[in-house]
Amino acid sequence: MEKIYISGQISGQPIEEVTAKFEAAEAMLKAQGYEVVNPLKNGLPRSATWEQHMRKDLAMLAMCERVLMLPDWEDSRGARRELKEAVKLGKKITF
Repeated sequence: MEKIYISGQISGQPIEEVTAKFEAAEAMLKAQGYEVVNPLKNGLPRSATWEQHMRKDLAMLAMCERVLMLPDWEDSRGARRELKEAVKLGKKITF
């Protein structure tokens, strides 16, 4: 089963909207047979710094074969960083 990481805008958005967006993507990907890695479930508290979240998220991304870039990825500094890392690591990327 291919492992896929979800990347999209989180910071600066209402947490309820972010949670709904990532959960919908996770459900869709699971239905397609992927093992899904959702950065909202990285084990860190919301109070952790952006840098702490990025370190954890990039480590999770590195364990995946593929990355799904959600439509709002271009508006997110973190998602752009994740895309750059995915390219560097040779991951398959789906937009």
